[in-house]
Amino acid sequence: MGLLHRQGLQRTTLADVASEAHVPLGNVYYYFKTKEALAEAVIAAHEAALCECLAALDAAHEDPKARLQALIRAPLDEADDVIRFGCPHGSLCQELEKLDPDAPLAQAAARLFEIYVTWAEQQFRALGDRRTSRDRAVELIAALQGTMLLANTMRSPDLLVRQLRRIERMLDE
Repeated sequence: MGLLHRQGLQRTTLADVASEAHVPLGNVYYYFKTKEALAEAVIAAHEAALCECLAALDAAHEDPKARLQALIRAPLDEADDVIRFGCPHGSLCQELEKLDPDAPLAQAAARLFEIYVTWAEQQFRALGDRRTSRDRAVELIAALQGTMLLANTMRSPDLLVRQLRRIERMLDE
């Protein structure tokens, strides 16, 4: 997952994967006949990691607002990587969308954002949000992704911190 995050799918070869994993290229070809098969495995790994992360937030915090705050603060734990490479999920989705929006890979990647939005929607619903929970969830995930994109593009840790704090204050509104 890390290699594709750093280099992107287009620039990553199966030979790069073998080198990174310290295995012969033939071993990589045994499991992944094509780069698309590798991308499918990466998407599945991202999806599993995201579900695990959100389940951990559910377990760690009884209050839905605390869960949302923890999600908002999460990019700070990986700030250096966010500044250098952007959001792993957002970067992957953007890259796959450029290949063909109707392609199975792009649709599979889009499921990552649906997981985020659905989880956030559940938190807003549990808070009894007056606005529609779905709209608020989309706003939150869009704000997080936009913040990570800008912080990456502008190479600004300060922007990342400031904007995440602003997003967190939005929860109080």
